[in-house]
Amino acid sequence: MTNYFFRFSLCFLVLACHGNTVPQFRVHPNDSKLRISQDIFYEKILPTMAGKKLMLATNPSGIGTNPKKIITSLEKYKITLEHLIGLEHGFLGLEEEFSQTPVTMDSTFNRPLYHIYRIKDSELRDLVREVDYVVFDVQDVGMRCYTYLSVLKRLMDAMKNTKTKLIVLDHIHVAMHLPPMGEKMNPRNLNFAGEFPSLLITGMTVGEASRFYNKEYLKESVDVLVVPVEGYRRGMYFEDTGIPWTTPSPNLPMVDSARNYLSLVLLEGVNVSVGRGTQAPFVYFGAPWMTNPEELATKLGNLGNKSYYFSPVYFKPTFGPHKGKICSGLRMNLVRPDYDPIQLAYDLIRLMKETYPNDFKWSKGSANHWVDQLWGNEHFRTSINEGKSFLDFHKTYITEEESERKKIAPYLLY
Repeated sequence: MTNYFFRFSLCFLVLACHGNTVPQFRVHPNDSKLRISQDIFYEKILPTMAGKKLMLATNPSGIGTNPKKIITSLEKYKITLEHLIGLEHGFLGLEEEFSQTPVTMDSTFNRPLYHIYRIKDSELRDLVREVDYVVFDVQDVGMRCYTYLSVLKRLMDAMKNTKTKLIVLDHIHVAMHLPPMGEKMNPRNLNFAGEFPSLLITGMTVGEASRFYNKEYLKESVDVLVVPVEGYRRGMYFEDTGIPWTTPSPNLPMVDSARNYLSLVLLEGVNVSVGRGTQAPFVYFGAPWMTNPEELATKLGNLGNKSYYFSPVYFKPTFGPHKGKICSGLRMNLVRPDYDPIQLAYDLIRLMKETYPNDFKWSKGSANHWVDQLWGNEHFRTSINEGKSFLDFHKTYITEEESERKKIAPYLLY
């Protein structure tokens, strides 16, 4: 009996220990050792703004997630909300299209919402002069082509040599483990998704980017206060922070979508859907002509050191390219985030062009190819057309990346 009890107890302990090895995909918010900038703002910064006038640029990825708290907090300190700045996807982050009018009335705050990509620079400058503070608080993804950095730049340009103070609530994004990557924007390809003077992957948070731009391009002519995330160490993956993901735009509803965006956004320069208007944007991609996605998945299986894999999928987008059509394509499944997103984008498009030579096309607007406007110049596209390997392509701009890394170093906060 004693021997039986011993064996039973040993078996129980083994099973109990085994149960504790269940993998943890992310840190629970209750276990987070970090303090987000929003909490610090409400506790320490907002009280110092008592009796002042405010312009607010946010959406549900920032303090805009709780409009009621904004209203009651502003009332408490007798702060007047004069204007709202409309980002690409609107104040609630739900709009797929840009607003067609320069200003609309926001029903939540009963204040004018100025769409920064529609109003003139002179009008924006007049607006910022009417307030004491501009608060900028949105989640970004660490890429130049994600338009919130363009909004930040336009606001700072308008605030140059004014008495208005800029307060930037900083955010940790999904590319924090990456250095600056890619190339600068050629002025010929300049567009709203490429105005901020950085490489494609910036290597900076929005707070760091504001410090960088103010010093390097505005000669510190804007009074900037960055509210950092307390307790963060650079290199920590987003999932390790315990910070909940708050959707910054309709097509980045999940952390996986944001991570995949670092590579798959360049697919917006070719004639495929990236899953906009589906339940899995920037996870699905494909087209009606991608009739044998298994072949492409097999070719991609040799890349990335098993950090990701691709599996066949069918979907019908309700927005963007191939709207309303059944697309066959692939789903990007992330295993680990330690891969080169630009190399993946390059090899993915190169292999797509190789696999479907008669159907693959570079998408083009009235003046430029879309991928040139995302990458910054024609180099990415022409290198693929010439059949260059990624290694040969990367050699041509690696010194630019090294130079940029040194240039931004003094402005990093983590």
